[in-house]
Amino acid sequence: MQDLKILNTRQRKEIYKFLEKQFGYEGKIDAVFLESPKGKIYLLSKDYEYLELKGLRVNNKGMYFVKREAGGFRLSIEGTQVIKPKKNIIDLTKEETHMWMMGEDIPKEGSVGYVIVRYKKDILGCTIQKDDNIRNMVAKERRLHSITE
Repeated sequence: MQDLKILNTRQRKEIYKFLEKQFGYEGKIDAVFLESPKGKIYLLSKDYEYLELKGLRVNNKGMYFVKREAGGFRLSIEGTQVIKPKKNIIDLTKEETHMWMMGEDIPKEGSVGYVIVRYKKDILGCTIQKDDNIRNMVAKERRLHSITE
């Protein structure tokens, strides 16, 4: 199991400040924030301490939420769906969504920084946009190999 440390109030405020500035998120998440040595931050229910874990094999404590990076924080796919972003959202066409799901970068004019990509009402994830390009950061194991309609 990973060596995770609990984030204090100041560290959580840093994440909330970034989320508000970048994505318009103003809420609070009722969970414990745990950080791995590689900067991945997980959310864990505060009720975890009451669970009976004897005999269970646990891979991860919590849901992967966000990763600390040089320019701020990059949300996981699940993290983007938790916060319900209000700004810095890029709407993709059907063709662009297919490209995204296959792991390709998408040429798209826009500002530089972290953005959320979505198709219609479906939030697809968080990425960085620069040089008029949306960089695909979907893990290889989560990409589609083919798309049928």
